[in-house]
Amino acid sequence: MRSRAIAMFTTWPFVAALALLIVNDALLKQAYPGFITGKLSDFAGLAVVALPLFAAFPQRARAIYLALGGAFLWWKSPASGAFISYMNEIQPLTIGRTVDFGDLIALTVLPPCSRFAASGPRSAVSSDALRRWLSPPVLVAALLGVMATSYSPSVRKDFEIRALESSAPFPRDGIVEAITQVARSRGLKPAKANPPHWEGAFEGRGVLLTYTFKGATEVAVGIQPSGGSAIYKEGKAEKLRDEIKKTLSLRFNGLEFIDPPPSR
Repeated sequence: MRSRAIAMFTTWPFVAALALLIVNDALLKQAYPGFITGKLSDFAGLAVVALPLFAAFPQRARAIYLALGGAFLWWKSPASGAFISYMNEIQPLTIGRTVDFGDLIALTVLPPCSRFAASGPRSAVSSDALRRWLSPPVLVAALLGVMATSYSPSVRKDFEIRALESSAPFPRDGIVEAITQVARSRGLKPAKANPPHWEGAFEGRGVLLTYTFKGATEVAVGIQPSGGSAIYKEGKAEKLRDEIKKTLSLRFNGLEFIDPPPSR
């Protein structure tokens, strides 16, 4: 049982499904958003989970069908909403999923996975020692890939910049210059042409940055992952936010940074 499961991690169908899952979440969804890329992750993710299970428990194929089908139906239905809300309250990253029963079409990948596992597939790696060495990193990549596709791509890192004293001079030009400098140092480019002293936007490397002057002494800064896998892009958004705050703190006195209250 264990040897069959380990061998499955280095078969071409498993590796192809895992590569498709990672590439689709990290690149294709951002470059080509739409129906196809939205469904690819469901097909690939189910294959990544099902292939090792069918290989490890060949006599339990029916139970695996029922378990995966029921779990996927629950996940794609409103019934999982309470669980998602609870998890988002107790851990820092935000889980998200779209309630769409049309995604259940991805369950059609289970029969081919079952037949392939039952056929006694051979690993693409002939050496037992090399296969054992490769299996752990492949397994880690599979776990991260499946987890990443469940995190919401709309996690924001917004904050506001305000003057501590309303009567103090507000460094409007300096703030714009500092935000622009940090954005460009991170590889972001102007996303659209806006009046530079009222609002602006930068985008690149999976992050969207915006700023808007809300008054004479207040600026709203919005930072969010832009497409792709949020489990990775959220970290970039958070680092960008922290760098902007640090840069402004070093350059100017009399500023405070207000983060929005956590959503519940």
